[in-house]
Order: sequence, then structure tokens, then C-alpha cells
Amino acid sequence: MVNHKSYIYIICIALLSCLAACKGKQPQQAKAPAKVVTVEKIPDFVETRGIIGDGSSMNLLQLIEFDGDTLDIIAANQMIMGGLIVGNEVDVIYSLIDGNLVAQTAVNLTALQHLWSQHVGGGETKSLEIDSNGRATTYNMSIEYDHWAVRDGVLLLSSPRKVGDEKPADVDTFQIMMLTEDSLVLMANTANMASAFYRDN
Repeated sequence: MVNHKSYIYIICIALLSCLAACKGKQPQQAKAPAKVVTVEKIPDFVETRGIIGDGSSMNLLQLIEFDGDTLDIIAANQMIMGGLIVGNEVDVIYSLIDGNLVAQTAVNLTALQHLWSQHVGGGETKSLEIDSNGRATTYNMSIEYDHWAVRDGVLLLSSPRKVGDEKPADVDTFQIMMLTEDSLVLMANTANMASAFYRDN
């Protein structure tokens, strides 16, 4: 028979065993909640074109896109090559800054579509004609162009492809340094000299 003292001894041994087992287990530390870090997105540049609306002002370009959407773009009048003229077609590159659409470059395509000439001496002139159908024509120039486009704020002039030539047409790129009602100044990316033209029609 197990006496009373033996019961107490057995119970004490059991309690000591439980305490030792519990002491060996380290309490699990609560995991800190994951911290969400918001990364500010660098503004993307968007190129679009449309018609200058009558809601435009000195520092605001109201652009009516060809799909019918209307955008209000912050743009100082003097930064728009060719001027802010209601009803003219314009090519614009803009970005989103602090919730506002802000123009980076803007080219008035209608103002570009004329015959531009320059004197070369001896009473002769050489000319570049840009029309509304994307055609370019050169007169008395050493290089021939037949198409034009504005992309990324620069003027692209394409040379005609020869019959049977499978390679793409040569394209020259020009920075538009100035475009006003009667003046056009272009800087070829391959040259350090600007070419100035006057409006001839």
C-alpha cells in the first residue's frame, strides 16, 4: 500500500516535471505586421494629338482629342511651337504631375504645314514644303524628302525609297528650334548648325 507521504512525493515530482517542461519552451514572439511602403510612380510621358479648343488660355491648352475626349493641359503659350491657335491641330507630350496634366513639348502641326524657303545666294532659294497629308516636297535641295511626321516633339523627314529597294526609307531627325507664323528653324541631329527658313506661302 502507498502511504500518504508517498502520494505527496509523487505529486511533487509530477509538478516539478511540468515546470521544467514549460520552462524549456520559449514563448513565441508576436510577428510585427508587414509594413506597406508606397513607392511614388515616376510620371509616364504620353503623346497625343488633337485640336486646340476654345477653352484654351495663356497657360492652359484645352486639347480635343480625335476620339472626342477633352484634356486640360497646363502649357504656357510660348512653349507651344507654332502658337496656341484655336482650331489648329497639335501634337503634345504630357505627364501627370501632382494630379495635373503638364505639357513637356507641344508642336502646332497646322502651323508647320507650309512652304518654307531660304536664300542660298545668287538670287536662288531652296525650299521644303510640308502639306496636310503627310507629304514633304523639296525644291533645289541636295536631299529629297517625300514624307514627314512629328514624333516625340521632333520633325522626321523621310527620303523616298528606290524601286525594288527592300530596306526601310532613310529618315532624318530635326529638332524644331523655332516655329512662328513666318519662321521655321530646324537643327539636324547630325549637325551643329541650325537651318532657318521663312514662310513662302
